Amino acid sequence: MTRCENPKKQNTEQAVGASGFVTEAYNLKDPDNVKAFYAKWADDYDHQMTHNLNYVSPEFIARAMQQFLVNKDAKILDMGCGTGLTASQMFISGYTQLYGIDLSAEMVKVAAERGIYTGLKTADINHPLDYDDDAFDGVISSGTFTHGHVGAQPLAEIFRILKPDGILACTVHRDLWQGRGFEQVFKQMQDHKKIRCLSREFGRYYANSAPEGWFCVYQKTAWPKTYRSE
Repeated sequence: MTRCENPKKQNTEQAVGASGFVTEAYNLKDPDNVKAFYAKWADDYDHQMTHNLNYVSPEFIARAMQQFLVNKDAKILDMGCGTGLTASQMFISGYTQLYGIDLSAEMVKVAAERGIYTGLKTADINHPLDYDDDAFDGVISSGTFTHGHVGAQPLAEIFRILKPDGILACTVHRDLWQGRGFEQVFKQMQDHKKIRCLSREFGRYYANSAPEGWFCVYQKTAWPKTYRSE
């Protein structure tokens, strides 16, 4: 993966292509629309993403997490877990302490049917998370930080619930990187020595499309204790 220092300027062409499924997902504007969309697609989501669209982002995020968090007994939260595509990649590799949270009850129901999660919750991650401080060794998130879903607000909560030296591996769509404040929040946290960047790479979410977003890996530092937004 590309190191964090001096990332190259990236091509910002439209990358998604003509898929009506992805276009509809990216045009979602509020939580009610998001819930309705995923309720409609929950049962067919995996087929659409993996077979029709060649969605490779979950595999890449799982691989990134495994590179930096090798302890297979680690407690990992799947943020915006959907049907569990990313967590399933972790499970296949031997990670078993997997937890999930998602806005859509229908998607969580499908995720539960995989039988890989220790615990699942339905909740809006734009609000404070119902987890203790320093609760997880890792957080994975693929496809959550994208159009119409969430902005950078959950980052403070993510690092609050991560243990010191805990790892966040996530995707951030290029249009949100600056437009929704991710670059600014990550930089602020780095400047305050709350986190460190382990890697950041611009790449493909779908095997047959142009690169469209960042694959990020950040680590929580042991100091200071407070991670809420400033």
